[in-house]
Parts: sequence; C-alpha cells; structure tokens
Amino acid sequence: MADYPGWYPPGQVCYPPELPIYLKSVHDLKPITGVPSDEEVIEIHGVIQVANRASTIPGMSDPELLMELGDHLFSAQMAVYRSKYTSLLFPSDVTYTPPTLPAHVPVKLELISGAPSDEQVTKVQEAIRSYQKYSEIPSMFEPRVSAELSQHLFDIQMARYMSRAAQHRPATRLQAATHDTMNNAGTGADLTESRRLPEDGVRDILERSNQLAERANQLSERSNQLIERSNQIAEQTSQLVERARPAELPERSADQPNNSSEQFNELTGRLGQHLEQSNRLVEEYTKPVEQLGDVLRTINKVLVGIQHAIVRNHRGNTRDAVKCLVNEKGDVPRAFHISECSGLYSPLQI
Repeated sequence: MADYPGWYPPGQVCYPPELPIYLKSVHDLKPITGVPSDEEVIEIHGVIQVANRASTIPGMSDPELLMELGDHLFSAQMAVYRSKYTSLLFPSDVTYTPPTLPAHVPVKLELISGAPSDEQVTKVQEAIRSYQKYSEIPSMFEPRVSAELSQHLFDIQMARYMSRAAQHRPATRLQAATHDTMNNAGTGADLTESRRLPEDGVRDILERSNQLAERANQLSERSNQLIERSNQIAEQTSQLVERARPAELPERSADQPNNSSEQFNELTGRLGQHLEQSNRLVEEYTKPVEQLGDVLRTINKVLVGIQHAIVRNHRGNTRDAVKCLVNEKGDVPRAFHISECSGLYSPLQI
C-alpha cells in the first residue's frame, strides 16, 4: 500500500501567495510539500490574522491577498483532512474530536459522530468567535488551539458535504463536459468561462469513488487471506523438512531399511506438493495486488474529476478558479504558483 498513497500525493505542493514585507516579518511562508505540519498551519493563521488587522488601516487593504491567503489555508486544511481520513472516502462512522478549550471559553464542544447537525456546526463556529476575542491577550490565547478549532470546523464541514452528496442518487448520468476553450492557458492567456457541470454529475462521480474504495478494501482483504494461507503452507513445509532430515529420523533395526526409505520418499513427495501449492498461492496473491493498484489509480482519476467538477460547479468562482485544476499527479500549472483551489474559500475574518 505504500506505493499507492490514496487521496493525497506525498509530493503535492501548496504554494503561498507572494507576501508584502510587513507580513513576511510575521512569517515568511514557504511552499508546503505533502501534508503540512502543525507549525506550518499555525503560521498561515498568524499571517491571515495580521493581514485582517492591517486591512482596517486606510490604504493597507488588499482583498486579493486575503483571498489568496484563504485559498492557501484551504489547501493546507484539505491536506490535513485527507491525511487523517484517507482510508475512508465517505467517513459516515467517523468520530470528530474537538480540541480542548480553556476554562475562559464558555462554549462546551462535544464529540461528533458522522455528519454534524446544524446545531453542532453553529456551536463550533460560536466557539471560534468566542476564542478569537482573546487574540489580543497573549496569556489567554494560544495560536495552536485556534488552528485546531479551525481545522475541526473544516473537518466537520467536509463530513457534512460528503454526507449530503452521497444521500442523493443522480437522476441522470454524467454527460460529457464541454472542454474549456483556451489559448495557451499555461501562460495565463485569454480563456473562456468554464462550463459548470450539473450537481448530479458531481454526485455520480462521488458514488463511483465510493464503489471503487469498497472494491479496493475487498482486494486488500483477499490479499491478506492469501498471505496468511501462504504462511501456513510455509510453516508446514518447514516441519516436513525437519522430519525428513536423516539425523532426526528414528533409528531403525537392520531388518527395516526399506520402510525407512519408503517413508523418506513419501515425505519428499509431500514436500514437493506443498511447495507447488505455495507457489500457486504466491501467484494468486500477486493478482489482487496488481488489481488493487489499478483500482487506486482509478480512484485517483475519479478524485481529480471531483475536484474539476466542484471548481466548475461553484457559483462564486471567477475565471481565475481554472488555475487550480490539477492533473492526475496533483500538479497545478507552475506558471500560476498559487494554491489548488483559487476562488473557493474566503479567509476567516478575525
């Protein structure tokens, strides 16, 4: 399984926006490869917090920078989410644990199982607003707790989205999408508005992804069974070899040489049969492993399709949102040097 990382490629890179000098002095954000660390996520939150405060100063407001910072935070939080729930594409039975809040925060958060209710989401949002009030008091505000609260809200909102998308079967099959008309899109040239895919198409892709995940689990279980059976045969073979050793054969009287020879030949024949059976099991084991690799590669293609469908179907997207579309390797157009999901996320106002 190490060769098939699942949802999030380990070489995926999230590029931060270019920061002005006053924000670089807070944290000089670097590209994030793979799953971000806690410190990297905390640094993004810290830069967004300072940028929000600076936006209240006349002449310092930069809405585009705030949007790009929000996109970068979204990409980082999505990477964290995928790393935690990569084996469950639709985590209906997952329990989401909130961070431990200090005593001066009046909101009490509880465990959330599966998709959260409206009240549970509202409660987490209330906790975030309540805790942010102490951001000016260092002794009462911990950036790590703030980042954990934000990630917890992201996780339960993703669970809510996945649950709703999986509840409704598509009324029609996904129709072939019209390709975007673009001239040299890699250099930022003119491109036309992306054709938005219907919502049932997104649901259809999600349903196919779920089916592929179930198939991958079945193949994995079959592989484990074959490995266990192969180990049993190997153990039996070792026992036969030990019994077939002349030094460990019981001493026979002079009038029983033929019996000893026959017994040795019988053990040798049985040993050969077990070795043949073991070889057959090894061959059978390699087949589901190869199939598992094919299924996981298909899942990767489906997930890329999900990302493309969501970007094109989001009503609030601008043309710049096309810049975030990735290929099957998870690469974004290098000319843009921005995060994956441009135009899909607004930073938390602090």
